[in-house]
Amino acid sequence: MPIDHLPRRLQPPVLRLRSALLTDGTALVILGIACIARGMSYYGYDPRGGNSHPAEELMSIGLWSGVWIIIGGMLIVAARWHDTGSAAIIYGAGVALHILWALSFLRATWTGDMPRGWVSAIGYTTVAAFAVWSVWRGSRDEVHVEQR
Repeated sequence: MPIDHLPRRLQPPVLRLRSALLTDGTALVILGIACIARGMSYYGYDPRGGNSHPAEELMSIGLWSGVWIIIGGMLIVAARWHDTGSAAIIYGAGVALHILWALSFLRATWTGDMPRGWVSAIGYTTVAAFAVWSVWRGSRDEVHVEQR
C-alpha cells in the first residue's frame, strides 16, 4: 500500500483521512458541492430570451437556484452523519434533483423546444448514476468483510 511508504509519523493521520474518505460522507460532500455550484450558476441569471431551462415551467430560475443551494448545503451538513436515514433522504433529494433536470431536458427534446436537450440530460443522468452507484456498492471495508 502506498501509505506504507510514507514517513511513520505521517501514516496515522493519512490512514484516518483515507478511512474518512471511504465513507458515504465523501459522496454527500461531492454531490453537495455540485448542487451548490449549480445553484450559484442560476443565482441572478436573467434569461432575456425566455426560459433558460425547461424546469422553469414549474418555478423561476431564481427559485431553482435556492433549491439547488439549499439541498447542496444540506448534503454537506449531512455528510457528518452519513450513516443515518436523514442523510439517505437528503442524498436522495440531491439525486432526484439531477434526475428532474435530466427528465426536463429530455421532455424539451421530445417536444422540440430544445432539440439538443438530450445532450444536457446525459450529464445530469451521469451524475445521478454515479451518486447512486457510489453508495450502493458499499465501502471497501464492507466488501472485504463479506468476502471472508
